[in-house]
Amino acid sequence: MKFINQKNSKLFGQILVALFLAAFTLEGVSMSLFTKTEEEVVLCSEMEGQITFNGKPVKDVKVERWIKWKDETGEKDSVVTDDNGFFRLPIRKETVKMGGFSQFVVAQEIRAYYQSTEYPIWAKAKREKGEFAELKGKPLNFRCELTDELVAVNSGRGTLMTSCKWDGLN
Repeated sequence: MKFINQKNSKLFGQILVALFLAAFTLEGVSMSLFTKTEEEVVLCSEMEGQITFNGKPVKDVKVERWIKWKDETGEKDSVVTDDNGFFRLPIRKETVKMGGFSQFVVAQEIRAYYQSTEYPIWAKAKREKGEFAELKGKPLNFRCELTDELVAVNSGRGTLMTSCKWDGLN
């Protein structure tokens, strides 16, 4: 009886490759190899803007940001809009070790909670490490109308799903 045939050999090779990659993968990056350097990355750029409902600014809206980069649980933080519907989510940075073949990827989701209803306003897989890389610049006059549907926006490396609008980039 022969236990190692061509099919088993291929499967064994695939398992070895998977174990090798898993052994050298770090938090928040994939396919890291032996040389690892620490660097600061922007997980989510600062976001400030105004929330409206049927065209009118709304206060006390909870704006929650969910960043997933090192595990499926992710990290959440939130702010509440002021009397004029304005909010500000601060920049979120982290120092990570990345190898030569690492790929930086962060899942970003932002939701607004108003009158017991959840409104998704932003979903993006951020693939660049710099500040304001999500849109290739800081959005000007950033505003999110809760009654608008999410639309796909080509934002360079990947697609952004958002109900928000802006007048240009700085």
